[in-house]
Amino acid sequence: MPISRTLSVSVFTTMLGFGIISPLLPVYATNIGATGLWLGIIFAGFSVSRTFSMSIIGRLSDKQSKKRIIVFGLLLYTVISVLYIFASDVYLLTLVRMFHGLASVMVIPIAMAIVGEISVEGEEGIQMSTISTSRVLGRGFGPLIGGAIYVAFGMSSVFLVMSGLSVVAFVMVL
Repeated sequence: MPISRTLSVSVFTTMLGFGIISPLLPVYATNIGATGLWLGIIFAGFSVSRTFSMSIIGRLSDKQSKKRIIVFGLLLYTVISVLYIFASDVYLLTLVRMFHGLASVMVIPIAMAIVGEISVEGEEGIQMSTISTSRVLGRGFGPLIGGAIYVAFGMSSVFLVMSGLSVVAFVMVL
């Protein structure tokens, strides 16, 4: 499988994982005691950690192996997905959410950088469009898949499926 397709699959999987839990996270957080303010904090944790780690990870990827960073990010994503199950209060859920944001930074922007680097001159637009499409598709289909898994198998299954998908992308990138 060409590297750009592998990267697109890893981005799709990462965004699918994000989308799978997005509509269910308020239900999960409320069940462990989150109020309106805590729901905001839990959701913001993902973006706040991304904001503070993005330039650091980007700089690191310019000096280190980008593949190694993506592999570690997917491994972290796999573990974090399972940790959601054990987040028994709003503090732990916020912490898990922040690490989830960090893991996503290690995959999505780095994969896009690699695609930009390896694109054949004159095909940069189609390559970036392909990886961007995988991002949108993952985020778009995630809520549908997450809702179906939740109804059929329960909340823990949603996090386990997210973890399993991350393992698949991890193996592909390896």
